[in-house]
Amino acid sequence: MIERGSKVRVLRPESYWFQECGSVATIAKGGDRYPVVVRFEKARRTPVNYAGVATNNFALDELVE
Repeated sequence: MIERGSKVRVLRPESYWFQECGSVATIAKGGDRYPVVVRFEKARRTPVNYAGVATNNFALDELVE
């Protein structure tokens, strides 16, 4: 069961983060298409937020713990 703080691997083939590992930051409870926010440690020259953290949203079936 994927929950906040879980380490996950991305399975979405078209994603920049395909096959990379990250940790789950939040999971939305509504009917969102991509409810899981995953935080990645290595920024790999990607746009990051003001805190210097790279994140992306995924569906539950695109992640494996």
